[in-house]
Amino acid sequence: MNNTEFYERLGVDKNASQDEIKKAYRKLSKKYHPDLNHEPGAEDKYKDIQEAFETLGDPQKRSQYDQFGAAGAQGGFGGQGFGGFQGGQGGFSDFSDLGDIFSQMFGGGFDPNAPRKGRDLQYRMHLTFDEAIFGTEKTIKYNREADGQGQQHEVKVKVPAGVETGQQMRLNGQGESGVNGGPQGDLYVVFSVSASSEGFERDGADIYLQQDISFVSAALGDEIDVKTVQGDVKLKIPAGTQNGRRFRLGGKGAPRLHGSGHGDQFVVVNVVVPTRLNKDQKNALEEFASVSNIKRSKKKSIFDL
Repeated sequence: MNNTEFYERLGVDKNASQDEIKKAYRKLSKKYHPDLNHEPGAEDKYKDIQEAFETLGDPQKRSQYDQFGAAGAQGGFGGQGFGGFQGGQGGFSDFSDLGDIFSQMFGGGFDPNAPRKGRDLQYRMHLTFDEAIFGTEKTIKYNREADGQGQQHEVKVKVPAGVETGQQMRLNGQGESGVNGGPQGDLYVVFSVSASSEGFERDGADIYLQQDISFVSAALGDEIDVKTVQGDVKLKIPAGTQNGRRFRLGGKGAPRLHGSGHGDQFVVVNVVVPTRLNKDQKNALEEFASVSNIKRSKKKSIFDL
């Protein structure tokens, strides 16, 4: 693999900024997420995107990738706790031996009896929309090698509120046993989150909702109840509201994992026109059209069907 393939997977230039890489990842991961796209090959495409963003979304790993390719980037696990927007598929590889190889090449020598850290592992955890918004605690089981033998290991994971697809949590010392008395490796829990639920659509910390309103409410104005992930709130609809107008509810979105406060919720209104009217309703609209000098065809209307 050359050191441009990951950029090509995300459809960005090698000189792209971190924000451009993040935007490209969000767009593609939403397009190919297995929960949203059931076409053949979509899941494999999603995994490729995750693998690319695992490296390019981390400035340190990206720098190593640009210099040494994929092998160099996978050796850069240096963070604590959440590793930013991380992803990937399969187990993490331990590239601690890479330094030993360089040492031998340049005459530094190599001690086979020296303590070495155990191999890092990865576990992919799927979260529902609500679990990611509010946080949760899950018990996971995974296989690891300890004392020379494979065994199933169980650990509790406390997931904080506000996680997103591709982010990861590092559990220190939960990987495989070290060599020659070296420390245990780490376990990286990578999250996959459902992007929608009960009409809500999530984009980062912001949430979007489509809301139906009557054409009377749109014309005359109204105050309606709107659901948010934090509970129902009142939304004032101004008179003359047009179909598709977007309203912002500040601070009613998802928690910001790496910041303070919450994102916003955006409500997009859909003005609903009735398909059938009774006689009085039709007469009222005919009167409205007359006093408003609204010219219309004399053909049968949709309300007469």
